Amino acid sequence: MENSSMEVVCGAHMEGWLYLIQTTRLMMTQPRQRYFMLVGSRALYYKEKPAHRDEAPIKSGLIDPCTRVKDHGRESFHGLVLFTFIIYDSYNNSDKLRFGARSPEEAAKWIQAFKDAADHAQPPGNNISFVPSGGRRRIPFRLTGMRGNGLVRDTSGGKDHLYHEDSTILADLPDWTGSLPSRDASPDVIADSPWQIFGCKNGLRLFRESTDQQGLSSKIQGEDSAALMAVGVVHAACESVFATVMALGPSRAEWDFCFLRGRVIEHIDGHSDVIHKQFNRYWTPWRMKPRDLVIHRYWRREDDGSYVILYRSVTHQKCPPRQKFVRAWLKSGGYVISPLLPQGGNLQRCLVKHVLTVDWKHWNTCWSPACDKDITLHVLERVASIREMYKVKPADYKPISTPVETERRKVKGGKPSYEDGQFDAKKGKQHGNALRDDHVEPKVSTFLQLADDEFYDVPEDSSWEQDHDAELESQSVQNESEGTSDEDKSGGLSKFSAAATIVKRLQAAAQKRTQQGPDEDVIDSLFKEGSLPKCSILNTTSCVSSADASTFLIRGKQYLRDHKKVVAKEPIMQFVAADWLKSGKREDHLASRTSNLVQRFVANQTMDGKLEDPFFFIVNLQVPGTTCYSLVLYYMSTCPLSDSPLLENFVNGDNRFRNSRFKLIPNIAKGSWIVKQSVGKTACLIGEALEISYYNGTNYLELDVDIGSSSVARGVVNLVVGYLSKLVIELAFLIQASTEEELPEYLLGTCRLINLDVAKAVPTHPG
Repeated sequence: MENSSMEVVCGAHMEGWLYLIQTTRLMMTQPRQRYFMLVGSRALYYKEKPAHRDEAPIKSGLIDPCTRVKDHGRESFHGLVLFTFIIYDSYNNSDKLRFGARSPEEAAKWIQAFKDAADHAQPPGNNISFVPSGGRRRIPFRLTGMRGNGLVRDTSGGKDHLYHEDSTILADLPDWTGSLPSRDASPDVIADSPWQIFGCKNGLRLFRESTDQQGLSSKIQGEDSAALMAVGVVHAACESVFATVMALGPSRAEWDFCFLRGRVIEHIDGHSDVIHKQFNRYWTPWRMKPRDLVIHRYWRREDDGSYVILYRSVTHQKCPPRQKFVRAWLKSGGYVISPLLPQGGNLQRCLVKHVLTVDWKHWNTCWSPACDKDITLHVLERVASIREMYKVKPADYKPISTPVETERRKVKGGKPSYEDGQFDAKKGKQHGNALRDDHVEPKVSTFLQLADDEFYDVPEDSSWEQDHDAELESQSVQNESEGTSDEDKSGGLSKFSAAATIVKRLQAAAQKRTQQGPDEDVIDSLFKEGSLPKCSILNTTSCVSSADASTFLIRGKQYLRDHKKVVAKEPIMQFVAADWLKSGKREDHLASRTSNLVQRFVANQTMDGKLEDPFFFIVNLQVPGTTCYSLVLYYMSTCPLSDSPLLENFVNGDNRFRNSRFKLIPNIAKGSWIVKQSVGKTACLIGEALEISYYNGTNYLELDVDIGSSSVARGVVNLVVGYLSKLVIELAFLIQASTEEELPEYLLGTCRLINLDVAKAVPTHPG
């Protein structure tokens, strides 16, 4: 049988070998290799590659608009490592088709192909669906008469809600923000680089994370030490370097001079596990005992082909500290492996960033910070080892992967085995050759798109700087036409003109606030109703405010032609209040309760006659756990919805339209590297990955975003919650503009969360 390979003829035709993963009658999971074909929205697969078109497939059918694809990450089946995904029907997810690919690149291409087929699919009518529907779909209306395979039509106009999404129509994506599906590839936040270079060694650039806390006070407050990063270029494919870094077996000894042995303690899901690493003592300072680590490992693949691997130390009952080893503590760390454009004769190049913040538990506390830095810098030199290893390896080299399932076999003496799981290395090599496509134009990494140097986030010739320069130039021309003194020409604008300009800007801003929304007294009264106070001199922690809109980039008027983004202007809705709530269960539709600030405020304002028809846009971010938390953000506008047609369509539209348009731009303005890397700063269509419940009222629309609907998202949010009191988080909400008439985009509202304290969450009022 042919090995796993893939051919892409065009956007509508794709074929190749995949593994169909099924459970036998004896409850054993068995992957079987099958040849799949996807032509338009029609999918079919064979036991062998068909010799002619008329050959009957094992199964065939149509991918319809109700088909969903979910990424399940890296799994192991009897030593065979596969990157799995499932295809299921959105109205009945009990019947699923589960597939596996031999590489993450191949799996990502198939996932995108099935998603594109579902997006462009037509109603299947009397044809058989490729994915079993299992039973009757709960559909009130259809375009065709066949039950179970028709396209849903929502004729409610967003009022009666006859069409309800099922609670499991989600794709488990590696992140609840930064890795959610997005049509944009570039970062959407303007931010300064947090890294400062301090040296170069072995062809690697060495960077230190810049932090606001320095000196003895930061140590007393328990602030983490600055992260260190090594950056180098490796002449290999990102996929191969990713497999090299993930391997825990003997192949790691070719480049990792610190590594002694390793194993997987617990497999959590396809994107995360808990591993145990033991280090030898030959590279450590004199008389220093060998160290070991128990770390939670999480990985994801970005749309541009980049790989992100994140580490942090955890405690695990299956792996207590060993007598011959000292248990070090990895505060944060990992790898970012990004593709680079070909250069000269090197067709495959990638940029490898290795970041670490480690407490090596040195015995001498006085010299511990200095020793930790020296040891960490020595460990970061492994990037150079990877680079040198690939210089002597063949172009199609791939390390033997380690199975990710928990070890069950024991060696003599009861000690766990640290050996790699083996699979057919010969097939893996052939598969690597089949996947290479030199005719495909390489994509530019999202980590490198904004600058030639990846550590500068804003280019010199950016659109916002050009606009600013044009404004200054027009201002100088106006001053010259009106006449200025020699002193003003030599020193710039005169003090009088500068003061007048400031006064004009303040007056314009005040007039703008008056026209767009309620006055400051109304906003202050609403903030007092919320459980989170407004940021002020007295309130500097566990408080909220509006974020600066100029921090975010959105689609401009010509985006469909030039794909360029512009600096966002002020939001069309005013941020008026925030609640930080806790409860024993998930709290839905808070705005309908009489105790909610929206109901109380509208009742008071209606009696006083202060406002006419205010409209509230409410975002309820629901954090799962033993204690469930809800971050509720309230935005208000007194302008009619007809003034914003896209917002009006969103409020009155169906759930499918809302899920495909609601976007969130996150930004960690202050926080550790691992949190920033987890969250990212790219606009996310969160409705396509997380379950959102929409509730319409006479004067509000509430969006309840269930972060617990994705198992991977729960793990990432748990990481963020652990650092919450040390984070400054900025959020921007908007509705994606996809047509020429809808452009340019505009922000609905922004929010800045400063050092939220979990202990200050207020219990939810039941009524």
